[in-house]
Amino acid sequence: MKNKTANSNQPNIPQVPFDEQVDIDQKRYSRYVCDSRAIPHEIDGLKPVQRRILWAMWNSDARNRFTKTVKVAGLAMGFHPHGDKSIQDALSAMAQDFTFANNIPLVSGEGTFGDVLDPDAIASPRYTEVKLSDFVKDLGFFESLPDIDYVKNYDETEDEPIHFVGKIPVVLLNHIQGIATGFRSFIPGHKLGDIIDSQIAYLKTGKPKKLFPWYKDYGGEIRVTQNENGTWIMTTTFGFQWEGDTLYLTDAPMSWDREKVINFLDELLERKDIWLKDYVDHSSQRFKIELIYKRGEKPTQKMIKELFNKEQSESLSYNVITYEGRLKNILPEEIIKRFCDFRKQHLIRRFKRLAGLEQEKIDKNSELIRFIEEKWNQKVVTIKSKQDFENQLQAAKFKYFEWLAGIPVYRMTLEEVRKCEEAIVEAKTKFNEFTELYKKDNKLTDFMIKELTELKDKWDK
Repeated sequence: MKNKTANSNQPNIPQVPFDEQVDIDQKRYSRYVCDSRAIPHEIDGLKPVQRRILWAMWNSDARNRFTKTVKVAGLAMGFHPHGDKSIQDALSAMAQDFTFANNIPLVSGEGTFGDVLDPDAIASPRYTEVKLSDFVKDLGFFESLPDIDYVKNYDETEDEPIHFVGKIPVVLLNHIQGIATGFRSFIPGHKLGDIIDSQIAYLKTGKPKKLFPWYKDYGGEIRVTQNENGTWIMTTTFGFQWEGDTLYLTDAPMSWDREKVINFLDELLERKDIWLKDYVDHSSQRFKIELIYKRGEKPTQKMIKELFNKEQSESLSYNVITYEGRLKNILPEEIIKRFCDFRKQHLIRRFKRLAGLEQEKIDKNSELIRFIEEKWNQKVVTIKSKQDFENQLQAAKFKYFEWLAGIPVYRMTLEEVRKCEEAIVEAKTKFNEFTELYKKDNKLTDFMIKELTELKDKWDK
């Protein structure tokens, strides 16, 4: 009894062992890093810093014209609390337009943003400029902003999107790497046309087409295999091209820059038992290294492959943050399914809103016609105040009484009635169109296929 009384006077401190508390804190921190920095979202394919950059650009001059990278990074700091250097680095990476960077960049850049020979050769953000790419606008990230969800930014002064919703799962389009505490994400790039074909197949048959990694302007070999642990491994190789009797090395494995390739060639030349005699480097932005072979020893495809047998292998990890807020490993075909299902719900939400706006136009114009025909403008001279006018309109069962009370006199004409009747006809047409789209699955599916086809025709090059 004494012990119970003594304990009741003690502070209410949870009795958690130290090692257990450390384990709990470690798990929480690991998940925080995944959510806030390292792992992309399955719907828009973006990490938080990238999403905040696009949001800041959309709400600034960088929406349509080139703006200093350092200025855009400053604007993004209003949403991203992790420092300007991380924002500048992420922004520069988003503008990179070469093999193993972005298949189709979401940001257009002016200036030096590196190349496949030296991806890190990026000019200072004081000297480069960026703007939103035309592709990201056609992608649909910003065409339906009222229909996405928002949260407050870190200091609760502005709203920012939880995620954008485009027409395709961008998480599969551009190469993504991210390392968190205890988790990593390594999602290879895929061809836009292949992603869209897979989506259309799913929308038509319920079964997406299988996807295979693809990188723009890459002529080497890509292999995907599964090891004994069930992990998918992507391997990239050297690529070559003949021009007449002249052999050129035109591609290197992923993560091989110019310096690494030259060092490898120098090592090969130290050997005396090979067909390679020398090389001449003609590279400029892309690999083009002339491989000079010994007289009478023109190499076959097999000989080339045996000599340049160095490869780069990467473990694929499709870890994403799902729209339910979970950290999950989802393979490409499942991402296609989940994205298409989510986009359908997003479009239903969008078309319901648009149908509501058209219904409001119908109702407002109908009430304005009644207002004019009942000659309420003539009654206003006998009314004491605007509030009294609104009260009388409300009593007469006008829904938009406040709006009608503010209508200028010049609109109280029969010509205005004709305009209202035309507006009603147009609004009813749009209302029926939007209503069909959100009520009939086949109409919505056709709409999605049409917008995907248009996107592919324009951008799949």
